[in-house]
Amino acid sequence: MGEALKPVPVPLGQVPEVAALLTRLGLGALRQDAVSAFFGRNDTWAGVTDTGMPVFVKRTLGEAGQVRRMVGRTRAMGVALDGHPVIHTPRFLGGDDDMGLLAFTLLEEARSGVDLAEDGDFTWDLAHAAGTQVGTLHDLPAPEAVAADDSAPPMPPRDRLAALTLEEYTAAGGAELETWAILHDDPVVTRAIDDLCERERRGPRVLAHGDLRLDQLLHHDGVLYLTDWEEARLADAARDVGAFAGEWLYRGVLGMAGPDDGLNDREVIAAGARRFEELRPYVEAFWTGYLEARPAARDDHELPVRAVAFAGWHLIDRIMVTAHQRGRLSALQRAVAGVGRTALLRPADLTATLGLGEGR
Repeated sequence: MGEALKPVPVPLGQVPEVAALLTRLGLGALRQDAVSAFFGRNDTWAGVTDTGMPVFVKRTLGEAGQVRRMVGRTRAMGVALDGHPVIHTPRFLGGDDDMGLLAFTLLEEARSGVDLAEDGDFTWDLAHAAGTQVGTLHDLPAPEAVAADDSAPPMPPRDRLAALTLEEYTAAGGAELETWAILHDDPVVTRAIDDLCERERRGPRVLAHGDLRLDQLLHHDGVLYLTDWEEARLADAARDVGAFAGEWLYRGVLGMAGPDDGLNDREVIAAGARRFEELRPYVEAFWTGYLEARPAARDDHELPVRAVAFAGWHLIDRIMVTAHQRGRLSALQRAVAGVGRTALLRPADLTATLGLGEGR
């Protein structure tokens, strides 16, 4: 078996703003022959500077005003969580609002939650720790820069639930257009997504991570770290809870693709159900940690229901991410969309199934 491909960082000579930021922060310089990158939608650079400082630099992408808000939210969360006794996050070292650059302490040899899950090393204790950190986060006061930010979360994209602009349509690939067609041809589910967003806008909100996924969790020297605060906002607590549950539900649905190509449809679905039975304890452990850290959440009896609905959206969002790399949607991806639809339309029926029904 060949060695896994590694992402190649943009040459530092092409991005002098990275060196300028590190110099301004007094962190030293990175050498091109000793810098690496990580897979993702953003450009990244990781390495040890000539002063011996391990650093991770990321350049956020988007419209200028959006980028400045992401840097501002990250800076505010970095200051608020620096040295926090429960919530662990890589130390924020500084940023450049205009260039969209963010610098953090590099956690060398850290493993992401995705890598841990794929290798079978994501434990129930780690899931419980994630729930404890998220529950603690939801009880913290929002930093001023986050509290003052009234921009809507980018996902779900309410402005695109009915139609795409001509520019968006022409830029999308085949699988992306198929994904949008699934939504645009289903007014019942788009209405459910829109209603979920409207309830969030009008309902009680907490300081939320806003983009919780397994790849936002890093395990380093026995400690679980919560990373990437660009989308931190005042939002429904169910957004984060549902995203974590949705990550495991997504993995469970992917388990419907059994290794035996001779399985019929019913057997494939049964295999997927068995797979999620194996994964549900991770959601249950997260939920237990969450309620221990935030007992007041027990009084919000609709929180698990809203979380299931957000988990349903999370599955559709996962399809959108993978569709960007494909010409056509696979049958399995369409199955993921179907499960997401069910969670959006019948969330109250699925709280126990997803592991959010205990401890109430």
